[in-house]
Amino acid sequence: MSIDPRIETGLRWATMRQVVTGVVGTVGALAYTRFLQPEDLGMFGLAFLVYNGLFLLVEAPIRDAVVYYQNQEETHSSAAFWLLAVFAILAVTLVMIFADAWAQFYQSPLAAPLTRAMAVAFLFQAAAVVPAGLLLKRFQFAIHEGLQTLYELVLFAGWVTLSLAGFGPWALVLPIIAGAIFWSATTWVASQFRPMLHPGRAGYRDILRFSKSLFGSKLILYLNANLDNAAVGTLGGTALGWYNLGESQAAYGGVVVGATVAQIALPAMAAVQDRLAQLKQIYLEMLRLAATLSTPMQIGALVLADLMLAFFLGEQWLGAVPVLRAYLVLWLVRTLLQICDAVTSATGRPVVRFAVDLAQLPFFVAGIWVGLTVWGGIAGVAWALAVVRSVAGLVYFALTMRITHTSPRDVFRFLMPSSFAGIVMGLIVYAARDSGIIQRWTAAISPSIIAEGLNLAALILTGVASYFAVLFAVDRPGFRAVVVLVWQILLPAAWRARLLAMARRLPNGIHRKTLSANPRE
Repeated sequence: MSIDPRIETGLRWATMRQVVTGVVGTVGALAYTRFLQPEDLGMFGLAFLVYNGLFLLVEAPIRDAVVYYQNQEETHSSAAFWLLAVFAILAVTLVMIFADAWAQFYQSPLAAPLTRAMAVAFLFQAAAVVPAGLLLKRFQFAIHEGLQTLYELVLFAGWVTLSLAGFGPWALVLPIIAGAIFWSATTWVASQFRPMLHPGRAGYRDILRFSKSLFGSKLILYLNANLDNAAVGTLGGTALGWYNLGESQAAYGGVVVGATVAQIALPAMAAVQDRLAQLKQIYLEMLRLAATLSTPMQIGALVLADLMLAFFLGEQWLGAVPVLRAYLVLWLVRTLLQICDAVTSATGRPVVRFAVDLAQLPFFVAGIWVGLTVWGGIAGVAWALAVVRSVAGLVYFALTMRITHTSPRDVFRFLMPSSFAGIVMGLIVYAARDSGIIQRWTAAISPSIIAEGLNLAALILTGVASYFAVLFAVDRPGFRAVVVLVWQILLPAAWRARLLAMARRLPNGIHRKTLSANPRE
């Protein structure tokens, strides 16, 4: 199997970024959650509701429009920038005016200054959307991912430093402002973007025509994603802190894998939007890659959620476990929907996502009501919405299959092995945990924190080994295809050629197809 060299390069750089930021981010999260309380995260969550909503409304509609239009780059990118600038300035002005009312509604005086500060961060993030989109459109993944890595390192360093210094919820807000300034400045320099003062009516029409459905979709998506947080906020800062943590941690695997793969696949899909066979092949390969890597993470975390939160973050966060488990189930589906988003944007059909999200909204509101009043509390809200969102996601997935002319048999062939291996892995890890065999082996070790860590590590290793063993047993061709794909991503072609040449010189060397980026080499 061979993939577009541009996708290969992009995924390699994205993988490098995820490894670096994953390690640093994990260390950072361990640090700041030890020094912050759930109530601190809850107050930050109220401010983040506003910031996230504004950014969600502009990032994908404008970025995807910049990537989609392959001709007249300067005209379309300039029109996109000026439209975004007008929206951002108006939005920030309104936030500054109504921040006090927002804080009074939730009876949280600190929410007003936190929200205003996040509005400043949004302004700088909005300024970076077009130049960052141009980097992706031009397949300049090394620059984009390198700057993204530095940006995330700025965030993590700030979170840890300010948390240790006792800044409370401000420890999460101030680094976001600093990171936004850095990201905006560096993307402008790297892309060398200089907007035209008068891009013309045609440019504005094209951007508005493409973005309007995606903008509407993101507005509905924001309501679907955040009305629950707004409702849970009425239960108090601690409940919202638990809810936010559970929801965000469940999304980790989907964001690391699904969003990264989709971001790189989008420009490649856009480049072949008129060649259906190639579009379908990219779609299926990216689905299989995302599912193979994310499924064991999500199912393993589902089984070990309470152990992981208690060990890594502290027992004060155990209230988030039911929410974490509910949303891990959801992200088994949602990770794949990141690839579906890339398909609809690359083919100029963002209206599909808008229609699905709009149809989902009344069920979403009903789910919040059922979760709060019938099932009660944050766990009820999480499970009710996990069901609603999963059903809507499957409908959206079926529609993108039609766009790419992908049959259910194709999807089954590409996704069944990782799903089956993940289920078997989950049962094995659950049995190992429930039997207490590993825990009895480590119980005599002191201090207890080391024993708990060894127990958790052994369960995780058991899961990893069982998952890949089962995956290899049920689908050797698919397993090899994923290994080769990962091999292509991790090592440039020149390095692979050198290793292949070395292997050929060995008396009983590794089979050359194992090292080859293409089985025909």
